[in-house]
Amino acid sequence: MAGIVVFGGTVEGRHLAEAFQDMPLEVHICVATEYGASLLPDCPNIKIYTGRMDAEQMTAFFREKEARYCLDATHPYAVKVTENIMQACKETALPYIRIQRAEAEKEKAVLFMESIEEAAGYLNNTAGNILITTGSKELEKYAEIHNYQSRCYARVLPSASVLEKCRQLGFAGKNLIGMQGPFCEELNYWMMKQINASFLVTKDSGKEGGYTEKCNAALRAGVRVLAVGRKKGNVSLSALDKVVTLEEAVRFIQKEYHLERKREIYLVGMGPGNRGHLTKEAADCLEKCDVVIGAGRLLELCGDVSAKPSYACYKKEEIADILKEHPEYQKAAVVYSGDIGFYSGAKGIEKYLEGYEVHPVSGISSVIYFLNRLFVPWEQAELVSCHGKQANLVTKIKYHRWVCVLLGSQNAAKEICRLLLTYHMEQLKITIGERLSYPGERILSGTAGQMKDIETDSLSVMLIENRVPLEKSVVSGIEDSSFVRGNVPMTKQEIRILSLAKLSLTESSVVYDIGAGTGSVSVEAALHCKGGQVFAVEKNEEGIGLIQENKIRFGTDNLKIVKGAAPECLKGLPAPTHVFIGGSSGNLIEIIQAIREKNEKVRFVINIVTLETLAQLETVKEIFPEYRNMEVVQVNVAKGKALGRYHLMEASNTVYIIRF
Repeated sequence: MAGIVVFGGTVEGRHLAEAFQDMPLEVHICVATEYGASLLPDCPNIKIYTGRMDAEQMTAFFREKEARYCLDATHPYAVKVTENIMQACKETALPYIRIQRAEAEKEKAVLFMESIEEAAGYLNNTAGNILITTGSKELEKYAEIHNYQSRCYARVLPSASVLEKCRQLGFAGKNLIGMQGPFCEELNYWMMKQINASFLVTKDSGKEGGYTEKCNAALRAGVRVLAVGRKKGNVSLSALDKVVTLEEAVRFIQKEYHLERKREIYLVGMGPGNRGHLTKEAADCLEKCDVVIGAGRLLELCGDVSAKPSYACYKKEEIADILKEHPEYQKAAVVYSGDIGFYSGAKGIEKYLEGYEVHPVSGISSVIYFLNRLFVPWEQAELVSCHGKQANLVTKIKYHRWVCVLLGSQNAAKEICRLLLTYHMEQLKITIGERLSYPGERILSGTAGQMKDIETDSLSVMLIENRVPLEKSVVSGIEDSSFVRGNVPMTKQEIRILSLAKLSLTESSVVYDIGAGTGSVSVEAALHCKGGQVFAVEKNEEGIGLIQENKIRFGTDNLKIVKGAAPECLKGLPAPTHVFIGGSSGNLIEIIQAIREKNEKVRFVINIVTLETLAQLETVKEIFPEYRNMEVVQVNVAKGKALGRYHLMEASNTVYIIRF
């Protein structure tokens, strides 16, 4: 199959080689130096040619190889080389494709200046340090530059007469570098980094003068080059067959040669942290991939593959951008700690990887490792993460023998232990695993009371053991006598059961209980919504105290008390999914309006005992036409009461339960 010719020696040239390696496509890559050749992949379908060629030699090369396309991936400043390539392509009628650098790279390309005077005039209107490598003969022309004695660093021959002349012109101390060339790319690069250069001024002195090495170093260091003695401008683009990005070039060649295939992305679980716990499948993926992307600490686990391209990145959008910008990476490994299916950053990344072939690679979760170390059957444990989220731990602990928690900070263990003290759970057994699977692994045990001041490694795991967990009731309806009541009105058991049924809560609901009274509805809602939140809104001081007592009594740490009158006190709260209104203080319309501004699809359930409030429902229907078909249930409850040898039925107030 007739192949392609690539002129590289650049990052783009290397990326093209990586994109086409091991494909049924013959690739001839021409580079100027042995160093450039050493960066290219070693594979059967890629032939590498070292050395510079003029237009005549390129013409002969094209005819010999009978290639179908020529890709020019040379540096933007290599104008002469590009001119030769274009001339040879024209002579042989070979389609020419220029790889256009991204905007950020183009900004680092060479500015061509006809004289030192022009270069000095340009630099006088800039900021930043300048490395001057044009010799000492015309050094005085740089004195026009503002603050030249501090901004300009002159690299000159180290002879006594030259150095003395430079001192007389104001170049001295650290701003005068006396060195004899030639200079390699690395020395140029580190010299620019050392002086924090923003600009390099050089003469286009060709190979003998080290021009290429200086320009390569400047490009790497992010330094802009001013080349003196060349015609301004770059090659005219009007004569080019194609000017495309690297990604577009790869896609074009793949399409022309019918090589299109889906790129493969491996989502790799790296285990608890010790490379010895990396699965063989994960190790094989890292070995065969072209690039590794993940958090810095995970890249360190990649061992020998660290020589491959890698990116310290964990944000989904940034990972997708990296893959898009580098089509040469046909197999990419995105690495995550633990297992990708357990509280992992891999969750949801598939929507950013449409068009790729995505492979999940399981790892050993630190939680599974920890529980196995403790001989705790992990299928019986409630698994929780405290990484920046509301965990509602107390409720989980009440109803489970074991709760295993991924901690997210040094203070997380201490905060959990102090939370348990608040709910009178100070005797629960706590076990903490730090730096699991690493040489410095440590496992600590004690009670919550004993560990209330502990600080741990931020990525630790905690096991909380409750030897006498409660059995959770499968229906609503806590006995009224179980609540601390005081003199504040309370929604009674029968009405509470019906009202909660009408709310139709889920485990993740966000609930407002407005006019919460003693908090009986709030408490039961919080027990239902173990993965959600409940906000008990109450303005009465005694009611606030009773809600707090009942919150502690029932262990509902996902219940938040909001002191104040609705709707004013609702402003800072998250949008609710469900709202129960037990008392509105005459502000029913305003409360509904304020809540609808947060979520128009919220479900309301209202308890009404007065005819005046009931009459307000007609106004609600007029203002909000979508509520015209609201459900109204009238409930009359009577309970038996002993009177001597007899029992009488004592009626409670009639209650209207409204749902819309």
